[in-house]
Amino acid sequence: MNKDAIQEATKKLAIKMVYLGGSETKLCNGFDPLEPNQELIGQFRIGTELVDVKEVADNNSNQKYLRFHVAAGMRYLKGPIAEEIEEDLIEELVVSEITALFVAEYTVLDNEELSEECVNEFGRVNAPFNVWPYWREFCQSTCSRMSLPVTVIPMLKID
Repeated sequence: MNKDAIQEATKKLAIKMVYLGGSETKLCNGFDPLEPNQELIGQFRIGTELVDVKEVADNNSNQKYLRFHVAAGMRYLKGPIAEEIEEDLIEELVVSEITALFVAEYTVLDNEELSEECVNEFGRVNAPFNVWPYWREFCQSTCSRMSLPVTVIPMLKID
């Protein structure tokens, strides 16, 4: 983690908005969420997929914004699972999946320039961190609507 690049980016950016850009939910492989006493194992992922620049003209000036597109996912696997299992066999164990794309938009303060490294590190670390509470709420409420067990989504850990 390049802390200097992240620190430089945080000085030049201010969060404007986090919003849901899209989502998909599905039950897989004939899974019935109402069947009692099923052993389910949750898996989670999150990461920035894309960053783009938006410029808005206003009263003879332009304001720049950075938009980070952050993809998040959660799936349940039917357990129990052997210690060592091949990846293609894991797909057969997937019984439900929730995915979402969030957009985290930041104002570029004073339209300052940011290096590519600053933008990339900020997108890798800060954007998912800012999206995480929105993802947790979305995932938990969606699990409830799908009659899936509502699990406590773990804290976000970034390497």
